[in-house]
Amino acid sequence: MDFLPVLLVALLSGAAYLHTTNPHMRESVRRIGTGKPGCLPLESVDNVTLHYFAARGRGEHIRMIMEDAGIGYTETGFTRETWPAAKKEGLKSGLYTFGQVPAIETASGLRIAQSTAIVKHLARTAGYDCDCDDYTWCEVLALGVEDQIGKMGRVVYGPDLDGEKRATYLKDARPWLAYYEQRAPAGNPPAESGYFTSGGRLTWVDFTIFNFLDAHKAFAEVKMDGDERPVDDFMAEFPRLSAFYKRFSQRPKITAYLASERRAAYSLPKKS
Repeated sequence: MDFLPVLLVALLSGAAYLHTTNPHMRESVRRIGTGKPGCLPLESVDNVTLHYFAARGRGEHIRMIMEDAGIGYTETGFTRETWPAAKKEGLKSGLYTFGQVPAIETASGLRIAQSTAIVKHLARTAGYDCDCDDYTWCEVLALGVEDQIGKMGRVVYGPDLDGEKRATYLKDARPWLAYYEQRAPAGNPPAESGYFTSGGRLTWVDFTIFNFLDAHKAFAEVKMDGDERPVDDFMAEFPRLSAFYKRFSQRPKITAYLASERRAAYSLPKKS
């Protein structure tokens, strides 16, 4: 019967997985079991609820992964007015582990908080996980983004944000962007050269880096009262990053999402 060979492969794969300590063997077994690439692939998820504000912020690369992978999702779209009660309920239920968002939950009972943990988990379900050989490198790249996003947040949400503070931040961010320029995909032309991991395959860290670049681009372009400076076209100084940004934004589902009304417009925090 046809199912016998399939059953035999499944049993042998399971036995190999349980008894091997070789990460490459484990990666191969998981790939056979799920049909997805990556070091730690998981079964697909759907019907995700994203708990976050009606803004881009730390929810945006989560949205992009779900959009690109075709994962169905809805959003809470918290506002200043609705967040206090939602936070209280989220803490009570245990969903908001640290009393903050983003967080996700599914009808099947999956519940995760913290943006990077969410992105990595969704990536594992969508075939965007990093390969075992690249896993540490992906972490390095993502944590570098987190460092710089923290610096940007202190400026954006700091007191008395003005055009001068924005210009100073974008100038000071150049060396950090140059680190990513050195490590961005090379090629001739660069736009055809792939993504940030050694295998050139799309992974969750590409979503993280694209969102990092897009957030800086939006911050540079947003109109600010009293600031008559021309827009700082910082990306022109980084041809590899510009090529990566263009390549990623041309993925069909990403293109559609970036142009959709569902995407929140970029805006600066309202002054109290």
